[in-house]
Amino acid sequence: MENIKSILAQRELYTVSKGTTIKNVVFYMAEKGVGLVPIMDSGKLVGVFSERDLVKRVIAKNKNLDETKVEDVMSTNLILANANEASESVLAKMKEANTRHILIIENEKLIGVLAMRDLLELDLSAAKMTVEVLNNYIYSK
Repeated sequence: MENIKSILAQRELYTVSKGTTIKNVVFYMAEKGVGLVPIMDSGKLVGVFSERDLVKRVIAKNKNLDETKVEDVMSTNLILANANEASESVLAKMKEANTRHILIIENEKLIGVLAMRDLLELDLSAAKMTVEVLNNYIYSK
């Protein structure tokens, strides 16, 4: 069965540096096909910017995309999980925080971002494996 680290090993981590304009962040997110990017400052995680931040903190407040810097509108209440945590624990953190993304760290370093669907796919994979094992057990007699 796959775990969090194996999922993250298969994908690239996309980040944006503090000081980047919202216009450039949005173009970058669209190019990479992601709904959230971690914001870094000298290699340190300082926040995240999501599609929701774009709508609520930029568009709805009529901010200028060319002048507004990402650190002025990013989210700083970060939801973190350790790479070795069980997927159930990570999913519980996301549910409690009412978020669709969670930042995964290992040795105090950001190693990836997981979406709710990633964890649901892990659960589905485990359920399919259980069904297969039980099916083999029942029909092998």
